[in-house]
Amino acid sequence: MSFIRVIKPGLQSSVQDLGRYGYRHAGVPSSGVFDRDAHLLGNLLLGNDFNDASIEMTLDGGSFEVQGECWICLSGASMPHAQLLTDERAVPIPHLWPMRVEDRSRVLIGPIEDGMRGYMCISGGVSTERVLGSRSSLVSNPNAGLGQALRVGDTLPIGRFTGSIQEGLEIHARRASDAPIRIVKSHHTSQFSDVQIQQLVDGVFCVSTRSNRAGVRLDGHAIQGTLPELCQSVGTLPGYIQIPPDGNPIILGVDGPVTGGYPVIGCVIDEDLGRVAQLRPNAKASFKWIDRKDVVLVSAESDV
Repeated sequence: MSFIRVIKPGLQSSVQDLGRYGYRHAGVPSSGVFDRDAHLLGNLLLGNDFNDASIEMTLDGGSFEVQGECWICLSGASMPHAQLLTDERAVPIPHLWPMRVEDRSRVLIGPIEDGMRGYMCISGGVSTERVLGSRSSLVSNPNAGLGQALRVGDTLPIGRFTGSIQEGLEIHARRASDAPIRIVKSHHTSQFSDVQIQQLVDGVFCVSTRSNRAGVRLDGHAIQGTLPELCQSVGTLPGYIQIPPDGNPIILGVDGPVTGGYPVIGCVIDEDLGRVAQLRPNAKASFKWIDRKDVVLVSAESDV
């Protein structure tokens, strides 16, 4: 079996698959990759199963040593400084292009640009132990016993690869990062005034440095006026937009709470949740209301 040894973990790098489902009633969030499209593209190019676990990296990718042989594919936000170091010879690692990695080679990722999160998919996937049916790490709560951010010296087993590398298959992921994030109304929308509902789409928000996988906090354009009072705690999902008493929206992430008492003014459509995952601190964000009946049509016409 091959392994990946963590030399430098980067910032909150973690093992993630498509998530942990069926346990929200017990207080367990789904976790999983925040940018699902990026993870799926990397696994597609490697010929992996779509649920094979990858390494999600945030802002800084760190460095890794491969013990054995494998193929890797980088996806998600740009990693222009990524290199493969073999016998002291450094070779650039292209984006969305499978690359063979030989025994004792080092993968140096470096800073992540034009986005927040990058993914390193590995042929066969990262084969850490499944807990509650998933290899995903609940990074925001490491005490839960559901994985944690990677640490120096961690050794990650690589699964047995039975797929077929898609060499020569060129894919360009297109995502209009400056376009408004599309949202639909939620069960609390009617509790807000028409003016407040319009304020959400009229303003340009700034992504707070306090954002993480649990929630993306937005500043700079608080919802004004008398806000709905705290409601009885209800179930929540990734993409829900909560409005706390200060009026600054919080978009719940994949590690977010499974219940909450802040009123939910709207919800990001699933197709745009990956764009939320790529919002860097101090980046600008805006919203656009769409009708629920148009969501399926939007998904069918979007580019990947």
